[in-house]
Amino acid sequence: MKRPVLIHPMIAAVIHTGIAGLDGYEYDETGRCPHCGGDLAGYDKKRKYFASLYDQGSVRDIHVVVRRFRCRSCGAMTMANAPFYPGTRLGGPVVDLCITLAQEMSFSRAAAVIHMLGIAIDRGSVRNYMKRGFPSVPSTEVFGFRLPVSILSLSMSGIGAFERGPVVRAEPLPPGRLPPAHGAPPRLPLFEKRDQRDKQEEKEERPPV
Repeated sequence: MKRPVLIHPMIAAVIHTGIAGLDGYEYDETGRCPHCGGDLAGYDKKRKYFASLYDQGSVRDIHVVVRRFRCRSCGAMTMANAPFYPGTRLGGPVVDLCITLAQEMSFSRAAAVIHMLGIAIDRGSVRNYMKRGFPSVPSTEVFGFRLPVSILSLSMSGIGAFERGPVVRAEPLPPGRLPPAHGAPPRLPLFEKRDQRDKQEEKEERPPV
């Protein structure tokens, strides 16, 4: 029989507050044109979905604002630096959370933990992010759980407020913290191992006929 997952309420509160605090935050910093190196001029702003939170019995969608720029030389459009992996809908720290937890437990169990942290997500999303073969992310142990630094940095200046070990404060999150996801080598053996464990857990939890 598996031990029940116990989440310290402080962890859930910190993560929930950090993500909620991003609602409406604007990312408007960038460098030069990635295509030709030319100067960029502001063009418009895009509202981008970041995550969904459970909030007093309902689900609240969190969005950030990402500014777009046009190159003065080649005319190419460029987005401001923002904490998103290419080709993903959720914010990078939430993806990091899925990856970090799924490396140590089944997809179903990881989704249940994320649910207890106040984030609306399903098992299929966790599984898909692992299948994509994203690179490993910096993480630290807090009250018996290994959590990604990126999601803790949303609202804490240091993990010392919990236990020990530094976490660099984000304002509210450095977009450059996320490594590029495209081109990352797939981790198929790890994915298959987690998938097998997930199927075994579902078999054990299935009531007898």
